[in-house]
Amino acid sequence: MSEPSLLAELTSWASELDVEDAPERVLAHLRSQLLSQLASARAGYGHPLGAKIGQAYGSPLQDDPERSAHSLAMATICLDFDDTAYAGHLSHSCVNVPLVYAGPLGLDGRRLATAILAANECAARITAAATLGPFRGQTAGHTHLAGAVAGRLRAEGALPDTWVNALGLAFTTPTWTLPRGFFTTDAKLCTAAVPVRIGLSACDGAKAGLSGPADVLEHAQGFLHRFAALPLPEEAVGGLGTLWYTETLSYKVHPGSAYLSAAIDCAAELHAEIRELGADGVAEVVVEGSLFTSGLDRLTRSESVGPHSSVAALNFSVPYNVATALLTGSLEPADLAPPDVARPERWALAAKVRTVHDPALSRAALLATAPLGQALRRAGQRAAGWAGAAGREAVDALPPDWLAPADDFRWATKDLGARVTVRLHDGRELRAERRTALGAAGSTDGPGHEELARRKFLRCGGKPEVVELVGNLAELDAEEVVRLVELALGDLGEGVTSRRVQTARPAPASFDAGAAERRSTRLRKPEVMWDTAGLEAAYDGLFRAAASRVGVGSEVDGGAGADLDRTLAHLALSDRLLADIARQVLDGAEAPVLDNSAAADPAAIDALVAAADRAVLVELVRRNAAELVGLLARTPDRCRAADVRVRLVNGAGVELFSGSVPWGEVVRMRADEQLPGHAARINSLEEQAR
Repeated sequence: MSEPSLLAELTSWASELDVEDAPERVLAHLRSQLLSQLASARAGYGHPLGAKIGQAYGSPLQDDPERSAHSLAMATICLDFDDTAYAGHLSHSCVNVPLVYAGPLGLDGRRLATAILAANECAARITAAATLGPFRGQTAGHTHLAGAVAGRLRAEGALPDTWVNALGLAFTTPTWTLPRGFFTTDAKLCTAAVPVRIGLSACDGAKAGLSGPADVLEHAQGFLHRFAALPLPEEAVGGLGTLWYTETLSYKVHPGSAYLSAAIDCAAELHAEIRELGADGVAEVVVEGSLFTSGLDRLTRSESVGPHSSVAALNFSVPYNVATALLTGSLEPADLAPPDVARPERWALAAKVRTVHDPALSRAALLATAPLGQALRRAGQRAAGWAGAAGREAVDALPPDWLAPADDFRWATKDLGARVTVRLHDGRELRAERRTALGAAGSTDGPGHEELARRKFLRCGGKPEVVELVGNLAELDAEEVVRLVELALGDLGEGVTSRRVQTARPAPASFDAGAAERRSTRLRKPEVMWDTAGLEAAYDGLFRAAASRVGVGSEVDGGAGADLDRTLAHLALSDRLLADIARQVLDGAEAPVLDNSAAADPAAIDALVAAADRAVLVELVRRNAAELVGLLARTPDRCRAADVRVRLVNGAGVELFSGSVPWGEVVRMRADEQLPGHAARINSLEEQAR
């Protein structure tokens, strides 16, 4: 028998997916994603551009949910205030579609969260499979073909065959974004809205019996071969149920491209030091960034951006956004509209901003999970060909081809860093730098994503009661979901026809009541699983220590730097061994052998240090740690008692211990003793370097 198509495999899993199948940390991201997206909607409709959207396409709450989804997608994309994931700007379909269907379908909070989760996972995976191609970020309209189909059909409880046909129909006519309109005009608004309409139309057709090609993704004449320079079909189905793309989300605290977020953070940090000087006191502003930032700047400088430019052009302008944050200490939706956008001082300072490529920041960006790191690792040796076509900057920044892709995203990263230097007429230089933007995946600075999403929503005029409702999302009944939607969106799009959300319409014909009953009564997590909280906390401490000594502004070098590199190499090798044991225990192997000689051997450590620079070593530690913790999280707690034959040696090869140890004790020592000890050692290295 032939293997199932990518769509058949993906939809067989997604159509049965329940939010309770995902860890709590993933549900936390769903809550933040929903709240942040509602904030984006409020900001979008509150902008003059949003008023035009409402006039043309109606409010976010109309009798026709398809039209509501179209309007809402335009409003949430219009200020570039949306959140990003590896891979894709998911929420314009993955949140918006379940949200507008929640009332008509009578969804309770659990079903709403489940629909968003299923949409996220399908859309991100298909987007990732084509991410090494011409379209990424908001230009990848195909993200919303998958998000619209999955979000609606999971909400309706449709059968897998309906999913396959709907996705087959939708991906036969994917949209192709042209840069001419996207970067300079309001045409950008269509990049999510049009695919959403195509996806919802495909759902109608599939439910009525229309068929689509099940192999539309992988076929030689199908989507991936036309939309990807380097197709990665494994990304679509790898790690189903264990690799949660939802937890790669990064949250924007400023409207604008994610490629500019760190630079805006730096500029806002410097505001207090130049507040009294103003634009006249500044001689020059230098923004150093990765190839993503410098490339965007080259692209947008080919157009003349000024006070009368479109919102899209303003969103992508490094000079305007950095100048505004320097002068005001922030960047808000109001800064993209009159009267603020026309203030002469901003444009006078913007004229003094130039952007420089920093190879080290590019290296960090391509090592991180998003926007491309996971895809490059999946591609392995094939990535060199893709990078060659992308340019010299990409080739030089490529991660080593032996660095394996992550199989657990709990420590996903998005390191699009920046450095901003302000040179004053009096000769002083002011500087701020960030490896990661505030709110980006993996950021160790500032509040967590829950707090950032809450602040964003309230800042955009949202009601505190909505925050409370979203905080209890999975426990809400259908009436409470309706109240959430009304409170969050009911006052938007004034002057256009809107409606009061209705609930509990009859389930659509494709709704599989039997499957829904099976899902609601099946036994979940019948066995107590391993609690990894202590181990995760220990790794968090280690990563914070490493982040402060590695990358932007790192001063650890010389002998202390060599010690740091060797420590990181030892950690990476040790976690590799522990992950192998964890897999054997999970598989029921009898008395697996843990011999640390490969991780303690100076020759092995030196070989790894020679093969990998410090940034790669940190990423390797993070990747191996995530694999270990991910395996343990899937291991029954009773396996703590499993015997492991342990042999420990020192760096000279002298045996220190040999005997049988319970696996739970091995992990406890890792969490309570070894990792804190290594973190303390890393923290001490900077003092040694001084």
